[in-house]
Amino acid sequence: MEVVYLIPGPMSQGPLGPEELERRRAFLQTAAFPGTTVRVEDVSEGPPSIESAYEEHLSVPGMLKAVGRLAEQGVDAVIVGCFGDPGVDAARELVSIPVVGPGAAAMLFACALGHRFSIVTVLDSIIHPLQRLAWDTGVPQKLASVRSVGIPVLNLYKDRDRLFRRVVEVGRACVKADGADTLVLGCMTMAFAGQHRALEDALGVPVVNPALAALKLAEALAATGMTHSKLAFPVPPKLAAQGRRAPKSATGHTAGRPS
Repeated sequence: MEVVYLIPGPMSQGPLGPEELERRRAFLQTAAFPGTTVRVEDVSEGPPSIESAYEEHLSVPGMLKAVGRLAEQGVDAVIVGCFGDPGVDAARELVSIPVVGPGAAAMLFACALGHRFSIVTVLDSIIHPLQRLAWDTGVPQKLASVRSVGIPVLNLYKDRDRLFRRVVEVGRACVKADGADTLVLGCMTMAFAGQHRALEDALGVPVVNPALAALKLAEALAATGMTHSKLAFPVPPKLAAQGRRAPKSATGHTAGRPS
């Protein structure tokens, strides 16, 4: 099984460099089940980081091109590497392989672990888009709050101790003031810091790492031969009129079941 973690922006060209792609690949590969190969790619167009609805939309065109190419190559599943899940619905219209959004995956994991969850994210500018994502995922009644640590994405790794302290501080507010019994890390760069277990120890509640949640959901869908419903995500009518069909994976995913 091959799973591709697709970063919807030119991360390798930014301050973290191509080494960060390899580090993320190793992080995911270590957590993957035997028999799963993880690849990490980024796209050459789009914003260097995503901290607003505007930047989410800018990231979608390049990501969609890459998802189509990966499906044609026969990969088994794609994870869109942004917690806001930009363009996931559109990507599902174009292909028949599983396309997983880590934001929705993490929220669904959180719902299985407690009664109410809070999301700890980077900046206030992303709070409303994440509240909307909870609605789209179908779990708004489970969402206790979305709070931010006030650190931009590209600054998160400049002081990892500060990042940890801020997540603990904000996480405690989510638990004590908002009634959350489970927390979700609301940023993929935050997730790849690998602090979730230490955060659980400090906060006393489950902390969902969206990178791991997305990987395990992608693996489960690919392993069971399941994918999204093409009734829910049909090929766009104009493309269908041109005879376009959603590409299958090497294992033959089509219309939500194995062929």
